[in-house]
Amino acid sequence: MTNSVVKNGFVFNLPIGFRFHPTDEELVVHYLKRKVFSLPLPVSIIPDLDVFQLNPWDFPGSLKEKRYFFTQKRMNLKNKCWSSDCGGYWKRTNKEKQILDPITRLVIGLNKSHVFYKMEKARGLKTQWIMQEFCLVGSATTPYSAQKIMMQVGDWVVCRVYQRRRKAKLQNLGIGMAQTTSCSSEITEVSSNECLDQEVISSSRCN
Repeated sequence: MTNSVVKNGFVFNLPIGFRFHPTDEELVVHYLKRKVFSLPLPVSIIPDLDVFQLNPWDFPGSLKEKRYFFTQKRMNLKNKCWSSDCGGYWKRTNKEKQILDPITRLVIGLNKSHVFYKMEKARGLKTQWIMQEFCLVGSATTPYSAQKIMMQVGDWVVCRVYQRRRKAKLQNLGIGMAQTTSCSSEITEVSSNECLDQEVISSSRCN
């Protein structure tokens, strides 16, 4: 993310070490809700970007950090949305989290997860790119039922995009390989000692 923000028409540089790291509730209440209702934002740190026009590695900002973008919702009936250059597509997962208002404790938003699939040889290969899509919701009743349903409010959503790391898995794999190597060495050492013992016994019998 950028280390500069805009407030009241002035650009401010964030001090070294400061990062934009909002909670899910802060993202929905203080940024998305204000964006949907055209209210002033606390700071202009989240840019508008059509995230479905680019591949995730081409998004502006550092690839090592989580990046945030306002975009307009665009998803087809198969829960897939292709990038404009057909380099891949975002696919929605079954993970969905409700965002509660910190004061009223009512549901005010939803967090829906997506995974990017890269096209290679006419196949979609799952990548480590994750996009969390936050939408503002409200409750409403239908003419045919008194039961309240959740509906999205406005066309804007805010997305958190990042690359999932495999570091933990690689470390565990390294530990496992080290243990396996250690066990193999111990077995080899024991086998060698057994062979030496057998040689000593054979020599004693011959004498």
